[in-house]
Amino acid sequence: MLERVRNLRNRYRTATDEEKKQIDAETQALQEEDLEAWQDAMLKCMKETNKELSNILVREQLNEILPYISISTIAKNYFGKSKAWFYQRMNGNIVNGKPAQFTAEEIEKLNFALQDLSKKLSSIKVV
Repeated sequence: MLERVRNLRNRYRTATDEEKKQIDAETQALQEEDLEAWQDAMLKCMKETNKELSNILVREQLNEILPYISISTIAKNYFGKSKAWFYQRMNGNIVNGKPAQFTAEEIEKLNFALQDLSKKLSSIKVV
């Protein structure tokens, strides 16, 4: 059921109005087939979509400062990882068959890194 709901979700994203009517009919049929399984699948799809959105939001939030900061230095000094590792998570690249993403702990660490860099920059005064 989960794969069928995912398929409908993915089709809906780019569907025309006419296609959306067909998808709505297919969704109704799935609900009638097994309401509980459909509800479980929908909940899982919503959680997946929220994770995708979180990754998009991280990228968008950093987009303005990316030209001015060293991702390599942040990845190495704050995470002990490579620049590639950081970009995989920020861009949601497929790693081991699933989209890479920051964990909640890594988001906290990223926020700490950004605040730490902010403090370091604000304390500099060239004389």
